[in-house]
Amino acid sequence: MKKGIHPEYNESKIFCACGNSFVTNSTQKEIRVGVCSVCHPFYTGKRGSRVVSEAGRLEKFQKKYAGVDYGQKNS
Repeated sequence: MKKGIHPEYNESKIFCACGNSFVTNSTQKEIRVGVCSVCHPFYTGKRGSRVVSEAGRLEKFQKKYAGVDYGQKNS
């Protein structure tokens, strides 16, 4: 590796919008993020409101286009 062209790689503190913070290594001293492993729905398993809203949208779509055959042959 060439000397003098790479940034310093030190300990950095990560701050999440949920209030969680942890230490890792990075080229920046401080990083602020919107979601982390403590509050992200994939890791917490809390997807309740999103699943309900998705189901409502699907039912609305099916109700809206119930009689449309899209030019397909009925067999």
